[in-house]
Amino acid sequence: MLLRYPLTKRAVISGIILGAVFSFIAIYLYLKIGIVALGGVFLLGYLILSLTGKYDSKENAILITISGATMLVSMGFIDPIASLYLYKDYLSSTIDVTLPLLISIVLSGAILGIFVLYPMYKEFIKLRWPMVTPMAYMVKILEKEGAKELNYAIKGMVFSGGASSILLLTDYHQIDLSQFGRKTRSKSVFTSVNISPLFASLGFFISFFGYIFLLAGVIYSFMVWYFFENANPLVLIQEHFFNPYIYSVAIPMMITTAILTLIEYGHGLRESLRNMRESTFLSRISTIISLSLVPIVAYVLLSVTGHLSSELIKQVVEIIIVAIPITFISSIFSVRSAGETGFSSSFTLDATLIITLFLINVKLEAIFLAFAIISVFESAAISVIRRIKFGDIIGVNAVDIMKAVIIGIITGSVIGPLLFYTINRFLGGIGSNMWPAPFSKLLGGYVLLFYIGIKERRLPPMVIPELLIISVIVTILLWVIFKKLHLKHISPILIAVGMIIPPSFLWIGSIGAIIDLYLTKKYSHAPNIYKEKRSKWNALLAGVMSGEGIVIFILTIIAIIPLLLLL
Repeated sequence: MLLRYPLTKRAVISGIILGAVFSFIAIYLYLKIGIVALGGVFLLGYLILSLTGKYDSKENAILITISGATMLVSMGFIDPIASLYLYKDYLSSTIDVTLPLLISIVLSGAILGIFVLYPMYKEFIKLRWPMVTPMAYMVKILEKEGAKELNYAIKGMVFSGGASSILLLTDYHQIDLSQFGRKTRSKSVFTSVNISPLFASLGFFISFFGYIFLLAGVIYSFMVWYFFENANPLVLIQEHFFNPYIYSVAIPMMITTAILTLIEYGHGLRESLRNMRESTFLSRISTIISLSLVPIVAYVLLSVTGHLSSELIKQVVEIIIVAIPITFISSIFSVRSAGETGFSSSFTLDATLIITLFLINVKLEAIFLAFAIISVFESAAISVIRRIKFGDIIGVNAVDIMKAVIIGIITGSVIGPLLFYTINRFLGGIGSNMWPAPFSKLLGGYVLLFYIGIKERRLPPMVIPELLIISVIVTILLWVIFKKLHLKHISPILIAVGMIIPPSFLWIGSIGAIIDLYLTKKYSHAPNIYKEKRSKWNALLAGVMSGEGIVIFILTIIAIIPLLLLL
């Protein structure tokens, strides 16, 4: 691919490097607590471009696009694939998740996903995009005011990098309060606290109210552990999740929230269908070709991996065929919703799951494999439009953005699978106390509940019907309350995630949450001052998160090199 401004060599190389590092941080956070709230990539872009020459906002847009696309593809497959490990007892056969298989899954979804909505981008970028516009303008403003923001970010990185190195190397990053310094047994996630600048900062980006609802789930989880598991410090977080008092509450809460979201955005779905009919003939043809090739590419790439049975591959392809029209409509709906309100929700997996289970006799593992491909495909389709809008505000044309996205996707198709494979193979494994993968548990539990319910006409053994009903009622009440209070960014799913996060990870997050509350209370009456103060803390804490993330990334690389050499 020919590199020319703004796709300069420094922008491309820096984007790939930051994409790899931030992909690691994002996967690390996601498999730890199920939430990724990262900031600061644009500031690091400013730093790198300033150190290698004059800062240029268009080059930074390319850098951010590459790193963002890398991170997106790196994470898009995680939940369904992690579910293969979390729910292995319910599978018909064991799936050997090799690195080539992971790369095939990612490429099957990502390659064509970026082209599905591209022919219609001119219509989509006319929308307001309230979550994209502020960041784009910030990237432009850095040309005039970047030094101040960068100063805060660097201070945060230096503090976090130094503190994290000491904590990790001295084994004081996790303190078990029940041991008082003794190392008589393994540290329990229920009686310990993680001392981490990264997790302390996370509360700020989640927001105070978001943290409170996460904390509510953690407290409920802690009570279940104390009263129903006899406060056993050796209980694994995976065993804890399958406790009926956790599973029967968390999974229905997720399902009910998904249904309520679909009902709320029903008008958006009708508008999406109308816009599809009004699109140009060329757009429809280009999109149809892209959609039609997905099952073919998936079949070819999965067959190349060599160890999946032909019957399983056939089932995966059948599920993808069912998902194609649903994915297309859902992608349009999600893009329009994000462009108009800043928030979006997909119904692809929900609708595909139900229709598939009624029409096709498939194995549970086929659903997870197909969902991994579909998730990457839809995420890529939506992200392309978001990135084109971002570039349009800064002054980068759509073709250059697409080139940057392709570079990021190729990078992410290797980086993401490699990171996931390394974590699962060498660093404790998915489902362990170190990598509990809470949101993957929710997705897998959601699929399992429907799978057993529809296929076998029964509930999973860890479901208590009375608790299930109570959970549904509570979720509906919370949904109504959140809407009445105009808490658009708060969802009952936060409580469900809190139930299955190891408590040790979240206590320290109160620091960042309190900072968020302090700024809101003290400066909300003066919008300009509030914006200035929040910008300062945003830069500082983004630096803190990046600092520890980079340290963990380096230590992880050092730790796995000897293991790789032994293979």
